[in-house]
Amino acid sequence: MIKPIKKQMNKWQLNINYKHMNRSCKHSQMKPIPKYLTPVLMAVAILLGACRQQAPEGTVEERIPVKTQIVSQQLVVMPIRSSGRLFSKTESKLSFKTGGIIEKIFVDDGQTVEKDQLLARLNLEEISSQVRQAELALQKARRDYERARNLYRDSVATLEQYQDAGTGLELAKSNFRIAQFNLEYSQIRAPSKGKILKKIVEENEIIAPGYPVLFFASTEADWVVRVNLTDKDIVRVSPRDSASVQFDAWRDRRFPCSISEIGNAADPYTGTYEVELLLEGPPGRMVSGLIGKVYIFPSDSTFYTVLPVEAIIQGKGQTATVFVLGQGGAEKRDIRILTINDQGIIVASGLSPGEEVVVDGGTFIREGVPVERIDREE
Repeated sequence: MIKPIKKQMNKWQLNINYKHMNRSCKHSQMKPIPKYLTPVLMAVAILLGACRQQAPEGTVEERIPVKTQIVSQQLVVMPIRSSGRLFSKTESKLSFKTGGIIEKIFVDDGQTVEKDQLLARLNLEEISSQVRQAELALQKARRDYERARNLYRDSVATLEQYQDAGTGLELAKSNFRIAQFNLEYSQIRAPSKGKILKKIVEENEIIAPGYPVLFFASTEADWVVRVNLTDKDIVRVSPRDSASVQFDAWRDRRFPCSISEIGNAADPYTGTYEVELLLEGPPGRMVSGLIGKVYIFPSDSTFYTVLPVEAIIQGKGQTATVFVLGQGGAEKRDIRILTINDQGIIVASGLSPGEEVVVDGGTFIREGVPVERIDREE
C-alpha cells in the first residue's frame, strides 16, 4: 500500500515541477517543455533515484602502483674534472746569442714557418768587424808560428819561443771560431716547422744577449694539455691514466689523451700540482693557448651505492629524498649525494645494500595510502 502512494507522490512532484518549469519558461521567454517529453523525464528521474538508493556492497582499498629496485653497490670510477690549457710540446723563446740593434724581423704573430727559415737578424756591422779582427789575428798568428818554427830548426829561436808561437796560433783559432759562432747566432732561424705565437720586440730596438725575441711553437711535436690539480686529486692519478679534453672550438668532440707527466712539487703561488696530458689524434688546426674542460679517469676504483636519477623525489644541494619500502609501506628517507655521473647518482650515505627503493611512481605516493609493487629490478 505504501509503494503505490510513493509512486503517486513522485508523479505529483513531477507534475508540479513540470508546471513550474513551464511558468519559468514563459516568464523568461523560453519555449515550454513539450508534454510528450514528460514520460521520458519521469523515467530518468526514477533511474537516478534508484542509483542513489543502491549502496555499494563493498569498498576497494586504494593502492598506488610503484616500481622498485634493490639497492646494491657497483664499481665506480670517480672522474676528476678540471680545466687546462693547450701547449705545444716544444715551445721555446727564441733569442740572439749576442746583443745589439735589431735590424729586421721577417715574421709576424701567427705566421707558419719552415725549418731553418730566417726569422730575425741583428745589425751585423759590429759583429762582422769582430769576425774580421779575429781573422786577421789568426793570419798573423800563423805567420809568427811559421817564422818561429823555421828559426827553431836553424837553432836561432829557442824551444820556448817556438812553443809560445804555437800557443798564440791556437788562441787565434779559438777567437776566430767564437767570432764566427757569434755571427751565426746574431740571426734567428726556425729550429723546426712551426708557428710564431708572439713577437716580443720590434725592429730598431737594442736588445741584450739572450733576451726573448720570438715565442715559437713547433707543429712537428706533440700537443699537450697542462692541468693543475689539488693535493687530494694528485694522489689519485698515475702515468698513462686515460683522460679526455673538450675545447669550445670543437664543442661536439672530446679528444682522448693520457697522462704523460706528473709534477712532484707544488706551485709556490697556487699550491697545486701540474699534470701534463698528451693529446692523441689532435685536429689539423690547433692553436696554442686554447682552454679546455678536462676529464681524468684514475685507474683506481671503489664500490659505491648507485641509484637511478628517477628515484629522487626532491633534493637540495648534496641532500635528496627517496622512498624506501619497508614492512609498514613506503617511507621517506634522506640521503647524501656524493656526485652524479653516467652510471647514476652516487650515494655517500643514507642507504644500505639490500634495501628496496622506489624508482618509479614515487611522486604519487601519499601519506597513509598503501603501495603496490608492479615491478622490481634486482
